[in-house]
Amino acid sequence: MVHAGTALQRVSAVLEMSWSWCDETVQAASYYSVRLWFLRVGLYQLERPKEQADDWMWIIDHTVVLGPWKCLIILGVRQSTWDPEDRVLGHGDVELIDLVPVRESNGDIVYRQLKAAVAKTGVPREIVSDGGSDLHRGIERFRRSHRKTVWMYDIKHKTAALLKHALQRDRSWQEFLDHANRCKQQVSLTELAGLAPPNQRSKSRYMNLDALTDWAQRHLALLDDRKAIRAAGLKPKRVEAKLGWLRKFIPQVHRWGEMLQLAGITEHYVRHEGIHAAAPDELADRLPKPTTPAAKRLRKDLLEFVRGQSQQVQGDERLLGSSEVLESLIGKLKDVTGESGRHGLTGMVLSLGALVGNLDVETIRTALAEVRTREVWHWCRKHLGPTVQSIRAKIRNALAKEQKPPPLPTESG
Repeated sequence: MVHAGTALQRVSAVLEMSWSWCDETVQAASYYSVRLWFLRVGLYQLERPKEQADDWMWIIDHTVVLGPWKCLIILGVRQSTWDPEDRVLGHGDVELIDLVPVRESNGDIVYRQLKAAVAKTGVPREIVSDGGSDLHRGIERFRRSHRKTVWMYDIKHKTAALLKHALQRDRSWQEFLDHANRCKQQVSLTELAGLAPPNQRSKSRYMNLDALTDWAQRHLALLDDRKAIRAAGLKPKRVEAKLGWLRKFIPQVHRWGEMLQLAGITEHYVRHEGIHAAAPDELADRLPKPTTPAAKRLRKDLLEFVRGQSQQVQGDERLLGSSEVLESLIGKLKDVTGESGRHGLTGMVLSLGALVGNLDVETIRTALAEVRTREVWHWCRKHLGPTVQSIRAKIRNALAKEQKPPPLPTESG
């Protein structure tokens, strides 16, 4: 389940199927048993002692779900254990340092959470996060007390912020979005449905820039290839009538493509190489020289950002510049547990501990031997109030009682 990403509710069926192939007659554990094992391992990973050291790098973020709760997640990896051959962090490379559900968050609360986490690892050398106001205020206060700790702004959030700023100044972007939306409405229920633009997401890092630019580049090439259109069983005149508007955006699509290429190369470099003294020069060699003014400005901004980050390193050390592993972990938690936030924050958040670190057979055996089910329930009661799901259940039960019809009278005699 952990390695394959199998949904928790399907584990029992998968085990039964596997044993049947081996001609073994074994009763698979129920979903509820597997769920409790998962939570016990998660609690063990959360509470087991960590090494005290001065080279920890923390990756932190808030996971926000339906309801009043937020949860601060702190992952950690030591510089001394960071693989120099493969610096892209996987779930097995990091440890769960802390998991702190709160009803409200601000800079003071985040500061206290970070201060409490120091007892587990020692003062970290680095903290990586996005630019969320609560996190940033808390980290800055923490750094005033711990001068050796540096803060790195996650590279994906930075590139997204720069692209967003550039698009907000680009009047043609909104015009392009309007055309794409109308085109989608016009072709979705026709033989041209396969040419429809991708859905425009309301929340997107690049404000749909990457998906729409890729679509535009491919379909501009299609417009100039009548043979390919006919091979698809379509009529060139019909395709031209619905997609011909793309031609007026050729310069803009080229500009947006250059910008996306610069952002992608920068993200890839920082994920694979981290932040170090030579990072600005190495990145400059890898970034192409763009032809459009907007892309030239973006290249300059990206190099300035990496240069500013690299000024915080000492000597030949290398620091993290990406929090991608944490975002990936939250996504995996949703896939495995089947919870996407629609039920609010539940005890399943404890499962994060079971998705990180060296989860070998011996670790699982030790976790199940040392952590009892009652300790899981105690953690949930201590850190979580009534969930959105439990409140809904109480409402359903209350309504069911009120709406229950009275018993029919029985005839006497």
